[in-house]
Amino acid sequence: MNERIDPPGAESTGGRPEDAGLSVDEKFARLAAEIDGSQVQGKGAKEEAARTRRLRAEWSKTPPKATPWRSDGPSTMGSLPAYPLPDQPRRKRRGSVSAKVVLVAVVGVLGLFMYASSKHSPSTQISINTSGAYPSPSQSFANPDDNYFVGSPALNWSDNKAGFSIPAASALNGVSESDIAAGYQELEQLMVAGNLNTTVLAGGSVYDFTKLLDPKSNVGSGLQSWIAHPSAKEDPVELVTRFEQANTRLLGQTVKVRGSMTAKADSQSHSVLLTADYIFVYAVGPASGASDEDTRVVMHRTVQIQVVAPGYYQSTAGKVWIAQYSYSVGNSDCYDYNGFVDPAFGGDGGAPNDAGTVDPYATGNLLTASPDSTATGQVCQAVSGL
Repeated sequence: MNERIDPPGAESTGGRPEDAGLSVDEKFARLAAEIDGSQVQGKGAKEEAARTRRLRAEWSKTPPKATPWRSDGPSTMGSLPAYPLPDQPRRKRRGSVSAKVVLVAVVGVLGLFMYASSKHSPSTQISINTSGAYPSPSQSFANPDDNYFVGSPALNWSDNKAGFSIPAASALNGVSESDIAAGYQELEQLMVAGNLNTTVLAGGSVYDFTKLLDPKSNVGSGLQSWIAHPSAKEDPVELVTRFEQANTRLLGQTVKVRGSMTAKADSQSHSVLLTADYIFVYAVGPASGASDEDTRVVMHRTVQIQVVAPGYYQSTAGKVWIAQYSYSVGNSDCYDYNGFVDPAFGGDGGAPNDAGTVDPYATGNLLTASPDSTATGQVCQAVSGL
C-alpha cells in the first residue's frame, strides 16, 4: 500500500502517560535508550547509553526529517503498476494500447484492424488500403491539406495542436486548482510530443517526449529500451507515433485531431487522475512517391496521468507520471513489430484472424472499454470507413 505521511510540521496529539512531567531532554533520553535496548526508570534516571549520547550529538547538528514517499507499486498508480515489466501478463482489450488491430482491404475503404493490450492498457493498430489515390492538395480548401482527408470523418476536425481543448480546472480531492491546471498543460504537452512532434513522427529521437516524464517512473528509460529492441510485447508505438522514413512519407503539414480531457479523484487522498482521450488522423503515402497508394492512418490514444498535492508523495515537480495508457491504430501492418506504424500500402497488411469490422473513428475512453474476452494474442480485423 502507498503510505500517506503527514506533511512536515504536523504534530502528534497523543502522548505516553509515563512521559508525563518529563522535560524534553528527559523524554528524548527515554526514547533513545529504549531504541538502544536499555531502560530509563522514571524522572530520576540520568545515565545515558553510549548510543543515546552519540545520537543526541548527531541529531543536534542534523535533526532527522520525515520524508513523504511514493511507491512504484500498484497502490501508487491506482490498480496498475507505474510501468509494465516485460514479464508481466498483458490484458487484451479491443482498442487499447497493447493490443494492435490491423485492417485488410476487403471492399471500398476497408482495412485490417489489429489490437493488443498491456498492463497500462490495451492498444490497437490498423492497417488499411483504399482503392484509388487521394487528390493532390489544391486551393479548393482554406487548408490545402484538407484534400488528403476528403471522404474521412476527420475532414472538418481541427488541425494539429488546435485540436486540443483544456477544460477549466477546479480543486479536487485535496489537489489545488492551480496544480490540476498545470497537470492539464503537462498532459497536453505529452500528447503533442508523442503524436504531433515532427522528429518523433519521422522516427527520430523521442527526447521531446521522455523529457516530460517523471524519471522516478522509469517509463522514459523503458521506452528507449523498446525502441532499441522492439517486439510484440515491447512496442514503442504503445506510447508514441513513429513512421519509418524508408517506407512511409507524411503528406502535407496537417494532422487531424479530436478528443477531450477529464479529471477524477484518485482512490488515494491528495491525488487526481487526468485522462486525455484523442484520435489523430495522418495522411500518408509510400516513400516511393506512388500517389495511387496514398492513404490515412488513424491513431486513437487514451493516456491517464496522476497529479498529486505537493508534500504528500515523492514526485518531480513539472514532470508527468503516467498511470495508464491505451491505444488503437488504423492502417498498420498486423504482425510487423519494428517499432514503427507500418501502413500496409497495396493492401498487404496481413490476413485477418478475427471476424467482423471495426470503425477506427469510434470514440470512447479505451481504458474503460470492455475487453475482448476471446482475445488471446494480437488480433487482425477488418476496419471500415477509413
